[in-house]
Amino acid sequence: MIFFHKWKNIPQKYKNAVLAIGNFDGFHLGHRSVINYAVQLGKKLNRPVALMTFEPHPSYFFRPGTQTFRITPIRSKVRAICTLPIDAFFVLSFNSTLSNMSADDFVKDVLIKELHISALVVGQDYSFGKHREGNIQFLEQKYPEISVHAVEQKKDDANEVISSSRIRSFIKMGDMKSAFKLMGHSFEIEGYVIHGFKRGRTIGYPTLNIAPNESILPKLGVYAARVLIDNKYYPAIANIGCRPTVAGEGVLLEAHIIDFNQDLYGKRLRVFLDDFIRPEQKFDNLNELKIQIIRDIEQAKRILK
Repeated sequence: MIFFHKWKNIPQKYKNAVLAIGNFDGFHLGHRSVINYAVQLGKKLNRPVALMTFEPHPSYFFRPGTQTFRITPIRSKVRAICTLPIDAFFVLSFNSTLSNMSADDFVKDVLIKELHISALVVGQDYSFGKHREGNIQFLEQKYPEISVHAVEQKKDDANEVISSSRIRSFIKMGDMKSAFKLMGHSFEIEGYVIHGFKRGRTIGYPTLNIAPNESILPKLGVYAARVLIDNKYYPAIANIGCRPTVAGEGVLLEAHIIDFNQDLYGKRLRVFLDDFIRPEQKFDNLNELKIQIIRDIEQAKRILK
């Protein structure tokens, strides 16, 4: 697979492709159904398959400073997409030029003139162009020469549509099991391990600290978690919160890896939150906190077993 950050001067071998477009935030089962459809269509037509997404998310562009609601950081999304049997991945910068491009210009200048797409695969609710003026009906009426495939929205066992908004709601409630069912993978927080006050070491439970600012903030509290280090998963407990017992400032992820003692400062790690254990709470002293951590570890072991 090859990456493109522009749509102009694309090598001929990646033109005439079956193109799937979407933000793919959360890379959930609904997104995968769109991509799988594109892959199968590409095989049927004997055409390359390409994906197109946009960075930053258009909502961030129009509302800068908005609290992060991204489910999947760009690195995680790219890693997931790299595992797919596709030929090209377009990650286009969503800037003033693109945001002001009309739906007509996007179709004529990007999809037809530059990419020469052989088919377009999108979700049923797909919209594009300035003021979101383009949609499936627009394409079918104005550009009948483009083979447009609108993939039916995938539903869960309760016959509800799988959507990023539902997943965000579950994550904010700390319902990681329900989020997992819709995503097909665990919610994760990724970032560099930073220095904290090292209070965990004083009670025998050192933690790695990550500022959770690249993805949506889950419900504050303690989770059974797994930490990925050098392609190996380690069981852990992770606290997302303000650390009221020690008068902490700002929200931080603190993860204690069970039966592990290595220096991880400066490493970029992925922490997977598998299940909510309890809300964050304030203890009268560090000894009470230590006793609760022991209980949390035992519960996490049962959950992760």
